[in-house]
Amino acid sequence: MVTGEMLTRYSPLDGQAVATVRASTPQDAPNIVALSRSAFPAWSATTIESRGRIIRRAAQILESRSAELAEVVRQETGKPLAASEGEIGGAIEMGYLVASHGRHHSGSLLPSAILFRQVRVQRMPRGVSLLIVTYNAPLPNYAWKVFPSLMAGNTAILKPSPATPRSAELFAEILWEAGVPGDVLQVVHGDGDFASALIRTGVDLVSFTGSYPTGKKVVEAASAHMAKTIVELGGANPMIICADADLEKAVDTALDSAYSNAGQRCSSASRILVEESIFNEFKDMFLRKGQQLTWGVEPTADVSTLIDSQSVENFESYLHDAEKAGGTVTRLGQQIGSPSAEACLAQPAVVENLAIDSETGMAEFFGPATRLFSFASDSEALVMANTSEYGLTAAVWSSDIARAERLVAGLQAGVININGPTHGAEVNMPFGGVKNSGNGSRDAGIYSIDQYSDVQVVSTFFGV
Repeated sequence: MVTGEMLTRYSPLDGQAVATVRASTPQDAPNIVALSRSAFPAWSATTIESRGRIIRRAAQILESRSAELAEVVRQETGKPLAASEGEIGGAIEMGYLVASHGRHHSGSLLPSAILFRQVRVQRMPRGVSLLIVTYNAPLPNYAWKVFPSLMAGNTAILKPSPATPRSAELFAEILWEAGVPGDVLQVVHGDGDFASALIRTGVDLVSFTGSYPTGKKVVEAASAHMAKTIVELGGANPMIICADADLEKAVDTALDSAYSNAGQRCSSASRILVEESIFNEFKDMFLRKGQQLTWGVEPTADVSTLIDSQSVENFESYLHDAEKAGGTVTRLGQQIGSPSAEACLAQPAVVENLAIDSETGMAEFFGPATRLFSFASDSEALVMANTSEYGLTAAVWSSDIARAERLVAGLQAGVININGPTHGAEVNMPFGGVKNSGNGSRDAGIYSIDQYSDVQVVSTFFGV
């Protein structure tokens, strides 16, 4: 029984109530984990084929209800409708991917030097998984975590961001309809203290997406119980623009990387490094095209709302600090529509003249802004790009692929695109970072089930 207070989520678009849910308290944690653990033996005993059929059915239902889901995500997050629709598509694809690739994890044979010994390597479920999801891309994050965890044979406790309760409830309802028992997948709501209580109670695996400070606490708490951790954390992602790049395409991609989803991506291009011989030309085109961006609550706006009023305040505070540190802030875009006073809007911005190794030059922030820097040589570009505690994503722009590959070889990042954006992960590709952006684990990808299971080696001796 959930004992916490009722929580209401208000839309950042207009301040209207989107959903009301009951929060759990730390006192509820033991019962929640116990329910999940009691369901584990039966669920893990089902065949991987059966689990695959259920997940495929869930993907089919997601597809049939994609318009409803997209609107819920839009109301909860404020993002443009097209972006919400794209995220639903990614969640559906992840379902089909996991359902189809899951059977590859039923086992493989290895040669043995011992006569009459057959060795089989297979995966076994971990147990109870706790899946903690942030708000910026809710549906893909649910799919990236829930589908492989269930496919591996774990039971799952999904704790969404307080900003996106309804999308989590709807996602779970679809999986229950597809055949996942209610005690195999639970959705719970609550604050950080409640999440900590779940970890301390003794779950077997924690998958977390969010900030580095919180992720560090998650890993430390989970290690006390030897729980496996999968963490995807923040980023201050560089985009390197060489003088031989296709300038117009580079500018267009930089704008998309910096301002899509109102900059609320862990993979946003928050630092754009431009070779000094083309810096002024790049800057002029970037500013000119940046002024054509639309921002507001309209479904077609290029830049929509931030997740809540506190995020707007934090964003404006960062820009103020950047100016105090000697930076030059230029506002971009054209506001469209007639937003209400409750709309959580922030005008896009670009910042120049910061020292790249300063706190304001390296900081991660969630908001529609980026920073421009110039570099004189490839070696300097690498030093500047790697001068960060984060190493999530990066991009390199050059018509000389050999040069681009040399830069890639020196970059400290988990995901790197050549002549592409800093974002844009596909469901079949592992996603995660190095340094303070992750602990070596990877979300999504065809190997995601491996993250949610353990290796088991089984030997059969014949002729004895």
